Formats: sequence, C-alpha cells, structure tokens
Amino acid sequence: MYAFVDTPFSPSGVTHLVRLHRAVGFEKELQELEEVLRAAKAGNNNVLAVVIAPYGWGKSELLDEVERAAAAEGFDVVRTALSLEGDFAMGISKKRDKPLLVLLDEADEISRIAAVHKLGALSDEKFVQMIQKVATYIRALLEPRSYRHLLGDPERYNKIVIVAALTPQLYYTILKNVIPDVFDITAGRVYREIVIDTRFPFWQYVETVKQRLLAYSKEERLRKIEQGDIDPLSPFTLRELAALYHLARRKGEAAPRPLMKLTARLFQMKKEGRGLAHLLREEGINPEMEDEVLELAFAGVPHDERTPFSKEVYLYRIPYVDRDALAAAREYLIARGKDLDLKDPKNVSYEPNLYYSLVEDGKLYVYLAAEEDLGLGKYLLGKRYLVSDDVAKLVGGEEVQTAAAVAKELGQRFENPHALLEEVGRVVGVEGIHLKLCCGYAVWLNNMGVREGYLYLHVDREEELKKAAEALADVFSQGSVQGYVVDYVNVFLTSRVLLTETIYSAVVPALSAYWKRHYREPVANYVSLQIYGADKLEKLKYELIKYQVDKLLKRETKQPEFIDAIRLGREKARSHIMRYTLALRKGKEKKQLALIKAAEALDEGGEVEGLKSYRQIEEILLNAFETSIHERELRSLVHVLFPVQLWREVKEDDVVELMKLRGVLVPNGERLVKYNEEAARRHIENVVRQIEALGEVKVEVKTPLGDVKLSKKIDTSKINAEFNDRKSYAKALREAMLKLLELRDRYEEVRRELEREAEEKSRLLKRLAAVLERYLQRSKFIDIGKIGEVDVKREESIAQRADEALRLWNEIKHMARHVGSGLDVEKDLATLLELPEPWLDDYIAALRLYAYEISKKYERQLQLEKERKTALEWLQSRFGVGGDLEEAVKAAALKAGVSAKLVEAVARRGRGAVLDVDALATETGLRRHEVEEGLEKLYKVGAVEKRYVA
Repeated sequence: MYAFVDTPFSPSGVTHLVRLHRAVGFEKELQELEEVLRAAKAGNNNVLAVVIAPYGWGKSELLDEVERAAAAEGFDVVRTALSLEGDFAMGISKKRDKPLLVLLDEADEISRIAAVHKLGALSDEKFVQMIQKVATYIRALLEPRSYRHLLGDPERYNKIVIVAALTPQLYYTILKNVIPDVFDITAGRVYREIVIDTRFPFWQYVETVKQRLLAYSKEERLRKIEQGDIDPLSPFTLRELAALYHLARRKGEAAPRPLMKLTARLFQMKKEGRGLAHLLREEGINPEMEDEVLELAFAGVPHDERTPFSKEVYLYRIPYVDRDALAAAREYLIARGKDLDLKDPKNVSYEPNLYYSLVEDGKLYVYLAAEEDLGLGKYLLGKRYLVSDDVAKLVGGEEVQTAAAVAKELGQRFENPHALLEEVGRVVGVEGIHLKLCCGYAVWLNNMGVREGYLYLHVDREEELKKAAEALADVFSQGSVQGYVVDYVNVFLTSRVLLTETIYSAVVPALSAYWKRHYREPVANYVSLQIYGADKLEKLKYELIKYQVDKLLKRETKQPEFIDAIRLGREKARSHIMRYTLALRKGKEKKQLALIKAAEALDEGGEVEGLKSYRQIEEILLNAFETSIHERELRSLVHVLFPVQLWREVKEDDVVELMKLRGVLVPNGERLVKYNEEAARRHIENVVRQIEALGEVKVEVKTPLGDVKLSKKIDTSKINAEFNDRKSYAKALREAMLKLLELRDRYEEVRRELEREAEEKSRLLKRLAAVLERYLQRSKFIDIGKIGEVDVKREESIAQRADEALRLWNEIKHMARHVGSGLDVEKDLATLLELPEPWLDDYIAALRLYAYEISKKYERQLQLEKERKTALEWLQSRFGVGGDLEEAVKAAALKAGVSAKLVEAVARRGRGAVLDVDALATETGLRRHEVEEGLEKLYKVGAVEKRYVA
C-alpha cells in the first residue's frame, strides 16, 4: 500500500527477523564499543564490556550495530541470549589471532525475575545455575590459560571481546554482588561499562521513524521522496508523531520500544482506513469533540488553517547553535513553567503548545510557538495557529496562563535573597531548630541519630564572603552550630554578585582542613556544598519555579538538582560517620565487666565485635590534648566528636573507662593523664586500697537503748600490682578492677545481710524500750548485745501483767483508802519487778479476791453513811436535834419517851418511809406491842404519820 518491502514497525516492538534499518541515537555508545574492539584487536587481549540499559531501551539494537561494526573490522561473531534454558558451550570454533566478538543479550524472562525479586531471585535454582554458567563462560574466555580442561589450547583463544547487554537490576543488584570477581569495573574483570543514555527526545523519535520508513521503502517510494512528491514521514504527519510522543510521555513510557509499538498500531490503523483519533480514543482520550479537533488539540503543534477553536501564534525556527536566540526562547518558556537546555541537545524535546525539536539536514532546530513577538525576526516563519486554551484543557492541556502567573509571582519574590533561601529550605524539607547565622540562617536536627546542620547563606560583597568563610571554618572546626553538635553539614550558598568560582575559592580551603580539628579526615567527607553564584542563580530560580508550577498543575514533579546533591552528600557523610560507631555486646553481665573483657581483647590485638572503630576513636581522642585533660572535658569531647546517639550500649563514660582500662589514660584526681609510670603506680595503689577497705563490713543502727553495731570480715587476697610498662600496668589494673568488682558485690551482699540483722535487732530494742520506759528496773535483767525475740516477749509479758495489776489497783485504790486498807500495789510491784521472775500471775489472782472483798466493805460503809445522814435529817426535822447521831437519838427518845433503838430505826428510814411493825421489832429486838406503843407515842408528838404505820 505504501510501497514498503516489509512492515517498518514490528507490532510487538522487537527487531525484524531480516533487519534493514539502522539504530538512531547510539553514536556515543557505539563509539565506546568500537574503542573496545580496537583495544582487543590491536593487542593480544581478551576484554569484557557491559552495556547497561533498562528494559526496552534498545540494548538488542545496539548489539546489532556492534555486530555490524565488528564484522566490518574482520571479527567473527558469536551471539547468544542469557536465558534460564541457555546452555553456554565452551567449544567455540576460533582461529588463532582471528578476533572474536561474543555477544550476550539478556532475555526478557531474566529481566523480569531480576526486577521483581532482586536478590530474592537467588532462591530460583535455574536462575542461580544460569548465573554460574555465565560466570564460568566469561572467566574461561577472559582467562583461557586457567581453563585448559574446558577450552584446550589457550593461545588459540586470544583477541576476544565479550559484550554483555544487561538491565541495571541484573547487573548492579545481583551480578556485582554475587559475582564481583567478574562483574565489577573496579575489582572484577569488566574493562568498560557503557550506560545507554535513557533520554529519547522528540527529534530522535522523529529521526528513528524517518529512518525506519526509508530503510524499508521500495525504489519507487524513494524516488518519489527525492522528487518531493511525498514527505519522508509519509504515511505519518508531524502532528501524528507529536500526538504519539505526547501519549507515550503521559503514560510514562517515552522509551523506544513503547513508542515503536504505538507507531506500529497507528501504521496498521492507517492501512485499515482509521486514523490518530481512533488510537487516542482507544487510549482513553475521549472528549466530546470531532476527530480533527481532538488530533490538533492533543498534538499541540501549530497548524496552518485558522479555525473557530484556534488562536494565533508566532512560529520561530531557531538553530540550536544560536545560543542568544535560544536564551530568549528559554526566558519565554521559563515564564510558563518549562525550560530549554542550552548545553545538552538530548534534553531538548517537545512541550505541547509550546515547542518541538527536529533534525533537518543534520542540524538540530527548535520550533517555538509564542503568543508574543520575541524579536527574533530572522527566525520567524510567520504566524500559525494553535488550539485555544479552553479546548486544550478538554484533552488535559496544561494551564499555561496559570503557570505563567505563578512563575511570574515566584520570580518576583525570589529577587529577595532571603525569600529565595527560605524557599530552598522548604524544598529541602528539613524541620528542626532554627538558628541565626551570619549572612543567613541554620537548621539543626537529629536525623535518625545523625546530628545534621543545614546552613543557608547569601553573600554579595567580598567582606560578607569573608565572614561567611570564617563562620563555616568555625563550624567545621568546632563541630557545632551555636552549641548544637553536628555530624554532617550541608551548606547552601547563593550570591547575586559574586561568581560561583569566586565563592568556591574562598570556601574550599576550609574543606581540606581536618574535620572537627581532630579527625584525620578532611571536612569534605562530612560536608556537602551547593554554591549558586551570579552565574548559576538564575538556574536555581528556574528549578524552584518549575518545581512549584509542576506541583500546582499536579504534574509529575522533578525535584531540583540540589536535592539529589544533598542526598548524595548525606549518604556519603553517613558512610563516613558509621565508621565511628560502637556497640557493646554484654548479655546479662554488668557493663563494667563487659568493658574489662573488651579492653583485654583490644590489648591482645583481637577484633572485638561492635568495637571495630574503637582504636581510631582512641587515637583521635589522645591526639586532642597534650598530657592531661579533665575527665568531664574528655566526656564532652567524645560527645562532640563522635555520633554517640548511634552507639548501642556505649556512652561517653564507657569510652573514657575503656581508655583507663587499656592504660592509655591514668586517673589523677579529677584529671586524666597519658600513661606514665608514676601516675599509674599511684592509681593502682589507690585501687588496692579500695580493695583493702572492703575487707570488713560494719553496720551501725541507732536505737533508744543505744547503737546496734555489727561487723563481718571479708577475705581480700593479695593483689599483684607489679608492672613495668603500659600493657602490664593495664593487665594488673584489670585484674585489680575484677577483684574490686567481685569484692564490691560481696561487700554489698554482706552489708545487706548485716543491715537486715541490725534492723531486726533495732525492732526488738524498740519494743524493749517501750517496756523499760515504764519499768526501768527490768533493765538489769537484759543483755542488749544478746537480746533475742524470747527475751523481748518475756519482758513484754511481764510488763503486760504489771499493767494489768496497776489497772486493777487503780480501780479499787479509792475503796481501799475509804475502808482503811493498808494495801499498796505500786509498792508491791516495785518489789516484785526486782525479781527475775516476778510471779505476777499469783499476785494478780490474789489481788482480784482482795478487790472483791474491799468493794463489798466499801458498799456497806456507803450504805451506813447514807442511813446515818437520813437519820440526822429526820431527827432534825422532827425533834430539832442534831450533831452526833447517838446523842441526837438519845435526846429524841427522851423527848418522845420512846426506846432509843426504835427512834434510831425509824430515823434511818427517813421521811415518808413505810414503817413495818414486825420489821422494826426484829431490827430493834423489841416486842411487837412495845413497837406499836412506841410508834403511837411518836405519832402523838408528830414524828410519824399514822397512815405510814403498817
């Protein structure tokens, strides 16, 4: 249909069985491989080159080109694939001195395993076997003398070039780790690594399509192209190729293989009478618009005819070699959130509705569609048309006007250097403590144990640069930013006036100094430096503007270059920092014991797990002072110099202790001195004295009855403290410290035992003191040194019985005094308590009986006194007599002429009492009639009332 000898584009994207076309864009890579061929052919060498590129980026096509070039140079060629089913035979038919090219192409199945499983692919037995075969195959061809048993005569196998085309996943992740003796350019046998440039700009895509079409054209078609009857891109148009490129890039697949597949699909559709719009709709680009409008809007390249949905633009055709004209075009694109690389043509590609690039007559041109006159008259092709912004939006067109407004606002804001630095800080994304610094500010944070400092500085004058350089030198020398210790520093320095080279020249001397003054490594290992002088400041602004515009438009954002530089610098610094990390494996034992064992192993020259970097750390610390240093200052120095936050089970004190235990530092009061015999002897004698001081444990507890003093001896065997140099001193010191640790544990154990015993005695004595406080006379029966629980219980029982006796006595004491008893219990107790066994139980039993008797006698006396009082009151009221009861009774009896006994009996009953004749007779011993006669007389004198007489 189109006068082709074969379909120019394979529907699957793979290379044709009979390949007529040439690869486009591999000039640099092919040149490197030709140099490899020449190196092998000129000498008598066998070499290995590795071509590295992701899946679908043309490794196989590059091998085709190498095969073609090698054949032209007289090479025999053997080509095979790295496959799970591959069998790499050693029996290669080769003539002596005849150059041979061996091509190894990674099969897709291997790429998939390596990409998905990475190192986990090594669990696949077939995969491992394939790797082993490849390694053996390559080693045999590179070193035939070592593989006589497989190859035979080694001199026949000279002038061999092996080219292996591999994906990064297989090469970097697996082969360089598993077979470093072969696949490592530094330590292995790789002569050259050729990394395929994975940029595929629009002009290269157009050239590839054009070359394919020409390669498979019949003579008839080629003749029409020469006559100008048809376009070399026919049956495609530039608009269609732009749309395909736009579609591939939107899908994230702007690589050769996917682009060739899209091109093949469109080619087939055209043969079937369909077009670009059908392909776009199949890919989900399906807005409500006509096919022609859809194609124009999605392609984003100018067209010639005005339409109702188009806008007028200026179309410029600018040669890539004209840097001045390109600079004007670049300014226009930057204002719209895009850029134009003036140094690398591989970065000049295509942006819908803005520009595209083409190679014409071997020269690269940029076609720019501008809405304003840029003053580039000699490159102006005239006015053309683009779809309007509102139509472009319907197919996902970019909001160019919004982007331009944002870019303009950011550009104005970034004229202020402080605003520019603040934006840089925001993009870096480090949150921490903000500090003021000369010419800018700093941010400090602890990032997963690494103390990081980020310095953002701006200088415009020489004196500012000088101050900034001095400030940086201070930070690097002191290892801190305003008191905040740093293990890694990132410096970001900008200037609107000074050139990058000028700033670098002023700062670079500080990078060659020792890090933190004492490391034997340059500052450059721990510092990443980004300088944007007047010659690079615009580039920085552009990167920040583009980044913000991409975020605003929700496009795939590419972070500014300095972010990668900071990350790389941080990783580089972290690798150096990790060299100074420590870890102590101590299990359940005490840390001091673990440190002693570690010091012993270090002195014996062995490698101690976790302490590999200790000797370096010790050397740095010893070089940090002359002869002596305060211990507190040394701990602070450790904290400043080394990443202590990353250490496990090790602190600053532990490093100081290790230096003591190794004898390199000797305590001398609060200071530490470098080893000298006199100081060492004093210190070890001090340790021996500490050991001897632990020979006896004494415990003393104060009690109300005196101090309880307990002691116990501990065996402290003789310590050998003799030494003649640092090593023997350290050994003697460690033995003494082990003994000291052991004795301290024993001392503490004994002390706790004695304290428990003393506490028990103290409790007994406190109970006993409560007894003696009341009954001091019992003290003569107590031996405080031999006091026991039985003794205390005995005395508490005696005191309890004595208390009981006193309680009984207090209850009856007043009765005893009333009835005239001569009993004195207090006096009796004082006497009894003077006896070892007071027999208080018997005394209390007798006291209880006596108390009963006294209480009865007391009650009788009270009754008699009551009756006597009643009688006197009655006699006084009836007869007017008082005084002594007997005298009063006699007087009343005389007045009434009645028996004195009867008068007394009636008087005792008192006023209002019922007078029973029989009871009175019994009480007085009178006869009944005598009582009746007497009561009658008493009635007559008014002493009693008759109604009361029974």
